[in-house]
Amino acid sequence: MELITSSEKHPSLEEVQAQFEQWRRSRGKRQAIPASLWAAASSLYPSYSLHRISKTLGLNHTKLKHHIKRPSPGLPMEAAEAFIELGFASPSPDRQCVVDMRHCNIHSAP
Repeated sequence: MELITSSEKHPSLEEVQAQFEQWRRSRGKRQAIPASLWAAASSLYPSYSLHRISKTLGLNHTKLKHHIKRPSPGLPMEAAEAFIELGFASPSPDRQCVVDMRHCNIHSAP
């Protein structure tokens, strides 16, 4: 699997945060967030959690959820949402294994 580490396809959280800061400095009072900024924020998911995106960008979590494009039924899931089977067994029946999973910000190439 080839990994994309630059922002060729997906902007980073910091890049989108800078876009929001620039827009907030130049907007009028009570002006709605433009669709392009919602799209940029939405593109960060699932690389970042909804909580982290909304907190960092100062967005309403519920409104952000409505802008996230969920895959239609029958379409393949993104790599980050796919099931991952771990191919190992417990060393012995009387021992337990603990698997510590952490969120990674890696995009896979299509």
